[in-house]
Amino acid sequence: MKLFTTIATAALFAAATSAFAVADEMAPCAKDPKAAGLPERLVRMKDQMDRIEWSTDKEEQKRLMDLHVKTMQEGMREVRRRETTTGCRLEMMQALMEQMMRHQLAVQESDGH
Repeated sequence: MKLFTTIATAALFAAATSAFAVADEMAPCAKDPKAAGLPERLVRMKDQMDRIEWSTDKEEQKRLMDLHVKTMQEGMREVRRRETTTGCRLEMMQALMEQMMRHQLAVQESDGH
C-alpha cells in the first residue's frame, strides 16, 4: 500500500505540474495546423483520469475507465492518422504514454493490487 501511495503521489504531482504546462507542452502542436484539436483531446483525457482517481463509486469508476480507454484509442488513432510535425508527434506520444500509465495504476488500484 505504501508503494501505491508513493506512486499515486508522484502521478498526482506530475499531473498537476503538467496541467499548468499544457500550453507549453503542446507548443509544437499549437504551431501545427494539422494538429488542430489534439491538445484538447489530451485535456479531455486528463480530466477523465482525474475524475477516475477522485471517484469513490466503483460503478462510476468503471464507466469512466471504459470512456478513458476509448478516448485514448481515439487519440492514438488521430496521432497516427495526421501528418503532424515531429515535435508535435513526440509531445502527443509522451502525453498519451503518461495517460496509459495513470490508467494502468487506476486499474491496479481497483483490482486491489
